[in-house]
Amino acid sequence: MTSYRQHCPVATAAEVLGQSWTLLVVRELLHGNSRVSEIARGVPGMSSALLARRLKLLTEAGVVTRLASTGEGRFALTPAGRDLAPVVEQLGRWGRRWMPPPRSGDLKPNLLLLDICRSIDPARLPSEKVSLHLRFAETPPPRWWWLVLSPEGAASTDSDPRLPTVARIDCTVSALAGVWLGHRSWREALADHAIRFDGTREAVRNAIGWLGRNRFTDPVMTVSATNRMMRQQFD
Repeated sequence: MTSYRQHCPVATAAEVLGQSWTLLVVRELLHGNSRVSEIARGVPGMSSALLARRLKLLTEAGVVTRLASTGEGRFALTPAGRDLAPVVEQLGRWGRRWMPPPRSGDLKPNLLLLDICRSIDPARLPSEKVSLHLRFAETPPPRWWWLVLSPEGAASTDSDPRLPTVARIDCTVSALAGVWLGHRSWREALADHAIRFDGTREAVRNAIGWLGRNRFTDPVMTVSATNRMMRQQFD
């Protein structure tokens, strides 16, 4: 662990949190992921050995505690760890405001859809389990993905869930990421056909409402603005 040998609280905090991948591990724990496999799914570029070292570092620093478990290792944030929530939130807002859009090589369908799913408000989802079918044009296989939506929440899969499909979305990963991260509007993406929907007007309107925007970006489009956009798309 890097030691700055300074009295400054920023320096002492950075000794723990400034290590590579550490804040991303905290981010996953803040999302409620407690099992090592759940944490690993959100940081796929991180080796299992490095993840174990970071969890050990955070445990020794009092940020994380290991939960009693007879099987796979499980961890939870301590009060000190939960106190990092506004720090991570503000860091995300800063990154969204001041950092450039993600490079296409950094975009992965599974991670984008994972992030979208855990940001969807279950209260807005349909009462019956349905799916949205996404077809990505430029990525290596698998190019077909589904979002499974129900009052319990949302999940992504690259296997056909055999559920009623309310709409199909054809796009690139970069187009969907651009809209969801707020770098462009749904109106713009639909107007230039970067994102194409196949479904009824109501289904498309619902799908846009379900997907929403990343919480670090500007407020989502108002209902009236969405309705205007839908009239332009279908009329």
